[in-house]
Amino acid sequence: MNPAAGSLPADPYAASSAPRVQPLTYPGVRPPYAALIADEELWEIRDRDGAPFAWRADHPLRLGLARVMLGREEREALSLSHAAPPYLNSVLEEGYGVAVDARVPVLAIGSNAAPSQLRHKFLGLGAALAVPSIPARVRGVRAGFSAFASPLGYVPATLFPDTEAVTEMALQLLDDRHLAIIDATEAPLYRRIWLEAEIVLASGERLPGAYAYVSRGGYLGDDGGGWVMGAAGVSRPDEVPQGRWMADQAAVLQRLILAPAVASLLGATPEEAVRAGVDADRSAAVLREAGLVIAENPLYELGDEIGRSPRRYGSLFEASAMPLAGGAVRAVAGRSHDLLDRRGRSVVRLGVEADALLGRPRHVEIVSAALADRVGDGAPRVIATVYRDGSAGVPDPAPQAVEVDQMLRMGLGVEAGEHIIVRPVEVDRARWPDVLLGPPNSLTLRVTMADPSSTERDVCLMTELSLQLLGVASGDYVVLEGAADESGRVRTMAVKAFAVPDDVLSERRRVANGTWGGRFPGVRETLGVWPDIPIVFIDATTRARLGVSAQQLGTIRARPARLHQFGAELREMMLLLAVALIGVLSVVQSWMIAVVLFSALVGSTLLLTLVKLRRRLSHRRHDGG
Repeated sequence: MNPAAGSLPADPYAASSAPRVQPLTYPGVRPPYAALIADEELWEIRDRDGAPFAWRADHPLRLGLARVMLGREEREALSLSHAAPPYLNSVLEEGYGVAVDARVPVLAIGSNAAPSQLRHKFLGLGAALAVPSIPARVRGVRAGFSAFASPLGYVPATLFPDTEAVTEMALQLLDDRHLAIIDATEAPLYRRIWLEAEIVLASGERLPGAYAYVSRGGYLGDDGGGWVMGAAGVSRPDEVPQGRWMADQAAVLQRLILAPAVASLLGATPEEAVRAGVDADRSAAVLREAGLVIAENPLYELGDEIGRSPRRYGSLFEASAMPLAGGAVRAVAGRSHDLLDRRGRSVVRLGVEADALLGRPRHVEIVSAALADRVGDGAPRVIATVYRDGSAGVPDPAPQAVEVDQMLRMGLGVEAGEHIIVRPVEVDRARWPDVLLGPPNSLTLRVTMADPSSTERDVCLMTELSLQLLGVASGDYVVLEGAADESGRVRTMAVKAFAVPDDVLSERRRVANGTWGGRFPGVRETLGVWPDIPIVFIDATTRARLGVSAQQLGTIRARPARLHQFGAELREMMLLLAVALIGVLSVVQSWMIAVVLFSALVGSTLLLTLVKLRRRLSHRRHDGG
C-alpha cells in the first residue's frame, strides 16, 4: 500500500471506507496520482523514465509503456526483473492476463474513481481487481448530481454538458470482466455512452473519447444551471458560482432538504437522509416536483452502449504524418492489416499523403521518436519494405497512415499510437532474380554480442527456427542488412549463419536483464517488449560494418544469399548431370539425339532447381482462394 495512505488513521482506500458503507464520504477518496488499483494494493504509475506524470510530454506515452512502482516482493511474485520498475503491460499480462491495449477506456466521474468503492463492488465476485486509473482532464463536460437519491444514502454523480468546462476525473482501463461488473452496478439507472471529447491524461497523452456513465432523468440544478460536484482536495473552479458548487455530499443533501417536500421525504439533516434509504424513482419524482431538476441532458441521448462490442484503448489514436528535415517524416505508428500478402517479409504500408512526403520509397528506416530523443543513436532502428502489392479485402490506409507490422514495432520498442520517425532508404539488392525466385524471405533480428566462439569471424549465430524461416541451413550464407548511412544507403554484408547452441542461448537470456547502458540490457526491462523478436549473435567488427554498434538492443534484417544457394544447388545438379551424360552416351548411338536428350535434361534440371529454390527462399503469392 502507498505509504501516504497507510499514515492515515483509517485507510481511505479500503472497502470498509467505501461510500456504499459511509455515504456522506461520497464520492470517496481518489489517489492523488495515477495508480494501478488492485484488491489490496495501490501502486503508483509513472512515466517511461520512472518520473511522476506531469500532464505534458514531448512525445505521447502510450500507457502500456508506463512504469508501475511495484515493490521487490511483488516483482518476484510476477517473475519480473529488479533492474527497473516494470512496465504496466508486463504487470497486467503476468498478473492478470489482459494488457493495456485490449482494455476499455471508461471515465470515472463519481465514486468509481475511489479505490474503496471499486473494492467494495468487487467483493465476493471472484474477479481479481486490477484497474489502471489515470487522472484526466475532459473538456466540455461537468461532473454533477443525478436527479435522484440512491437507496444507499447518497446522491450519485452524472455528467452534463458545459462547453467552457475542463473537468478533472479519472480514466480507468477495464477488462471485459471489470466492464460487465461495473455495467451491472450502474444499469438500469445509467447508460454507458461514448463521449467524444478532448481528453488529456496526466501522462500527456490525448484521447479523442472514452465511455462514461450518464444517469437517466436529467441532473440537479436550478435557474443558474447544473450543480457541480466537488470532491476531497478539489477546489471550486473560478467560473463556477458559489451557489452551484457543492463541496461534498453533505452540502448537496443540505441544499436539497431546504425544500419542504424533499425534507419530508429524506429528513431534516444529511444524516437522516442517509438513513432514509429512499427508492430512486420515488426520490426522482419529489425532486422534479420541487423544481430541483434540469430534465434534459443531451449526453443521455447519445445512446446506451451497454451490451455492445466496446471500443478498446488500443484503437484510440489517429494517423498523422509531418515532414521533417532531410526527407524524413514524423508519424504515428499504426497497425498493419492482418490480411496483407507479406510473402515472408515484415512490411510498412503508407497512406497516399505519407507516401508522397517520403517520395514513394521502396524501403524505409524507422526509429521511435521518444527513444531517439532520449538515447540518441542508441535507439534501435529497423529496415522495412514498403508494401505496394494489393490484397483482396484489405481497405486502403488513411491518407497520413504509416502502418507498421508488429514484428517491426517490437523491434523498435514502440506501441501502436506512438510517434515514430521514418526516412526513405535504399537497399542494394539485385532484383532481376525476383522474377524467377520471387522476393526473398527476410527476418528482423535483435542484435546481441557474439559468443566468444564466434568472435572475430565473418559469421553469425541464430536459432534453428530463424534459419528455417529464411530457408537456409546451418553453415549457409545470409545477407545482413544493418543501419542506413547519412546518404540513406543501407549497409549490407554476407556472412555464414550457424545455429546457436542451446547452452549459449540460455546463458545469454539469463544475463540479459539490465537497462540502458548495461552490457546485456533486457528487452522487457528496457523496451517493454515480451516475448521478443528472434536474436542474432554478431561480433563487434560485423556490428561496426553494419552501422549498428551504437544501438542498444539494435536490429538487423537478414535474408538468404540466393546466389550462394543457387551455386550450391547447381554444384549438386552438375554431378548428377555428369553421371546422366555418361549414361546417355553409353546408350544412345546418335550424337544428335544425345545432344537433344542432354539439353532437355539440363533444361529440366535448371527448372527444377529454380522451383526448389523459389519454394524454399520465398513465399508464394496468395490468390485469395
